[in-house]
Amino acid sequence: MSEAETTNATATDLAAADWVQRRHLWAWTQSDQSELDAWLGEAEANHIAYLRQTAVWNAAGRLSALRHQPMRIAPAHPEKRPYFKFAAIAAATVVVAASLAGRAYFKTPADTTYVTSIGGHKIITLADGTQIELNTDSALQVGAGPVRHVRLLRGEAFFDVHHDGANPFAVTAGGYRITDIGTKFSIRTSANAVKVSLLEGSAVVAPLNGHQVGKSALLMPGDVAIASADKLTVDKGPVANVATSLGWRRGVLTFKDTELAQAVQEFNRYNARKLKIEDPLVGHLKINGTFQAENADLFASSVQELFGLRISKNTNETTLLR
Repeated sequence: MSEAETTNATATDLAAADWVQRRHLWAWTQSDQSELDAWLGEAEANHIAYLRQTAVWNAAGRLSALRHQPMRIAPAHPEKRPYFKFAAIAAATVVVAASLAGRAYFKTPADTTYVTSIGGHKIITLADGTQIELNTDSALQVGAGPVRHVRLLRGEAFFDVHHDGANPFAVTAGGYRITDIGTKFSIRTSANAVKVSLLEGSAVVAPLNGHQVGKSALLMPGDVAIASADKLTVDKGPVANVATSLGWRRGVLTFKDTELAQAVQEFNRYNARKLKIEDPLVGHLKINGTFQAENADLFASSVQELFGLRISKNTNETTLLR
């Protein structure tokens, strides 16, 4: 890294550290949030620096200590804030660490790609203790160097991350980066969107394109984010719902007032022999229950009996009929 690059990186991290300090020490307003969103939107490097400084702040234990204190009023001269020295030291430390990690990364062997077949399940344990579970028909690329970054190329994975505040763990999928802040979460990709479900801890979902202002979110337990090319939405629900959606880790699928057509789509992810519905009225029937993910025949028999349907089979498909 050249002297000019180091100077620019330091300036960015100092600015990010200042934003983190303001976010947690000031009486934060909507105007402050708008300014932060604008700054984050200027460059991807700003996003990355802000996530790093948030991790540094959390690792220092300052956020936990301040949660039970009243909000402080912003000082009249923010350039003289007493915590600025702390921010500068933390930022400089992160810059040096990131620089060394980056240099080491480019000297390491090629990345490793892990793949599961239809109905497959694989558990990957990384050198830092992080565990990743790959669901059916999925692919994941893991970097070989010290930079904790993986790419979910397709499918679905569950991440039980070993937290390291100085070196956050990040996953890229479908044009978004999901950054761990002490987290257990799942990511599922589809043709048009990425679904992130948070089980424990917290995580930041942010677009890889830093100019997409307003499309970042901090997820808390129970939150489910749906990120597409043009928007990011977050559904705040109970943690139990997320836990239920992770039944595939035990080999089961659970449905609650789920349309039969959607349930069939889920089963087809796990089975080479596909289920099929031709009649829309059959597809709109609602199903409840827990089923073995790789036993589509048993599921078909169950709904046949429940709804009085007929079953037609050929070499590759099982069709549910009225």
